[in-house]
Amino acid sequence: FSGIIDMVVPSVVTIRTDVSQGTGFIINSQGYIVTNAHVLYGASTVEAVTYEQKRIDAQFIGYDSDLDIALLKISGNYEKLTLANSNNVNVGEKVIAIGNPLGLQFSVSQGIVSAVHREGANGLPAYTQTDAALNPGNSGGPLINTDGKVIGINNFKIGSSESLGFALESNYIKSAINSISQQALNQTLI
Repeated sequence: FSGIIDMVVPSVVTIRTDVSQGTGFIINSQGYIVTNAHVLYGASTVEAVTYEQKRIDAQFIGYDSDLDIALLKISGNYEKLTLANSNNVNVGEKVIAIGNPLGLQFSVSQGIVSAVHREGANGLPAYTQTDAALNPGNSGGPLINTDGKVIGINNFKIGSSESLGFALESNYIKSAINSISQQALNQTLI
């Protein structure tokens, strides 16, 4: 995984607000970032911190509360992450989660896909279950497969369990982001 990590980490950002911190990742080379909407809840300011430690004010574009997805924009051009087709994800395949658990920037944890199409609190069978460690601050970070593609966005874990993490599947991310961008920007981004 080390080569894949070197390739994808520059497209991951820390999301800092005046009330919380999480993770996001670049999904379009023009600086569009996806994160979890709950990372931004109650915030009046949002900034992204790049892998090079550059702090950039982020513009809020829109969100989908049912899927807990938000779209942000930072100025500049960037390498983007590619979304895999989450219908092709298999139980048992290896994955890595990248994020900022407890403020430890750009931390990586490894695991496997424990289950696919799990139902979330929204009633949708839209979540990949993983045993990769997810902690506060991982929210909004990518769940990456061995091809270096995003299969999900790290979203939540159950209770204090160390091995029950859930990521919104990439096909739902794509649908939500394109819906948000079509409404706010009159274009699709991915």
